[in-house]
Amino acid sequence: MKVLQMLLTRLPPRLATPASRILSLAAGVLAAIILHYVLYRIDLPSKPFIYVAF
Repeated sequence: MKVLQMLLTRLPPRLATPASRILSLAAGVLAAIILHYVLYRIDLPSKPFIYVAF
């Protein structure tokens, strides 16, 4: 995290704001993908339904 902050402070102000927004968007998308996958896995049954039926 310190490395990203150091890189953003070294950028010119015109580039620092868009770079910060792009990194924030990428982090949000990554968090959404992980949350979606976790919720998908929770919904799956532990055993396939065909084995439960017999």
